[in-house]
Amino acid sequence: MLQAGPILAITLLVVNDHWAKAAYPGWITGKLSDVAGLAFFPLLLVALAELAGAPATRRGLAVSCLATAAVFAAAKLWPPANDAVRLAFGLAQWPVRGLAALARAHPVPAPAAVQMRLDASDLLALPAVLLSAWWGRRLPPGR
Repeated sequence: MLQAGPILAITLLVVNDHWAKAAYPGWITGKLSDVAGLAFFPLLLVALAELAGAPATRRGLAVSCLATAAVFAAAKLWPPANDAVRLAFGLAQWPVRGLAALARAHPVPAPAAVQMRLDASDLLALPAVLLSAWWGRRLPPGR
């Protein structure tokens, strides 16, 4: 069953990253993307695991929430983790960027790391992973 919360989080992330940060740079727009991403990313991990054949369970969601929080914290505090996450997100975005370039008859760009700053204050957004846990509360418990 599709819920409005995760869809709103994804919409907020896209609008904030592709418009609001440029139009209204500042502390709030900087944190909004963190909150939105942390809110929906654990659900994305569960969905990807389900596509790979694993059942969607609350236990799997809890693991996804913990993993998301740990990787986010590492990426905001430790330069090698920041570099790895920036590159991973850049590679994940590359197919979409390539298709968009082809649709506009432009050359396909090379994969590139996304922008992400080291910023310990971004850890204030970590409780947003609890939204994923709340949105997934109807999943079966799991083993």
